[in-house]
Amino acid sequence: MTKRTVLLAVAALGLWLAAAAPSHAATVTAPGPATGLTYEWQVVMGDLDLAHYHGAVGAKSWAEPGNPVGAKGWTHTSDWTALDLTGLSGPTFLTLELGRAEGGVSQLFPAFSLYAGWETVNSDATNHTWNNTGAISWATNLTYIDHLSNAGGPNGTASGALLDPVSKSWVLAPGLYTLNYGGNPSFALGQIGNHDFAATLTTSPVPVPAAVWLFGSGIAALVGIARRRMTV
Repeated sequence: MTKRTVLLAVAALGLWLAAAAPSHAATVTAPGPATGLTYEWQVVMGDLDLAHYHGAVGAKSWAEPGNPVGAKGWTHTSDWTALDLTGLSGPTFLTLELGRAEGGVSQLFPAFSLYAGWETVNSDATNHTWNNTGAISWATNLTYIDHLSNAGGPNGTASGALLDPVSKSWVLAPGLYTLNYGGNPSFALGQIGNHDFAATLTTSPVPVPAAVWLFGSGIAALVGIARRRMTV
């Protein structure tokens, strides 16, 4: 009886841990969909998924200090991902980690922006800059959600923490999203040229606090029962 209780507790713990493990079923294709905006990537993800890919961006592609506010980003030297989350069963935690590509000489100070929707109508052929911290005037199908500016601040003129990598998470509903990756060094560092990046996206369940507590308490109770019986 004691052995069976212990096995039950271990099995329950295994199921709990498995629920948090990525299924590694994402698809990454390059280039992305043929739409108005030139997407370098298309990433399709479902529940409990992971996507990892590499590319290159300009050193100041996310925020050029000399560009006017509202048009800080360079459209063609930053990198655009068309993210497809329509296959999700419900809301998810999406986590993005953006850093320097492994094994290279990249000096990238990564920054990124997140928008809802894909820009399928308006072309970027004559729109060479974009707003990295809000609505993009020419991309009318994109709705701004969030950004992470890192070292150079939102305007590319601050001396920040110079972090690598950087990451952020959001709760997102099933749908289509746009991600922009770029470089944003402190203005004092003077980086030029292109630098390699590595992007990792994961989806995981949005926990229901009461359910999490009850399940965790159930495992603790089973382990407690097993311990008491083993000491009898």
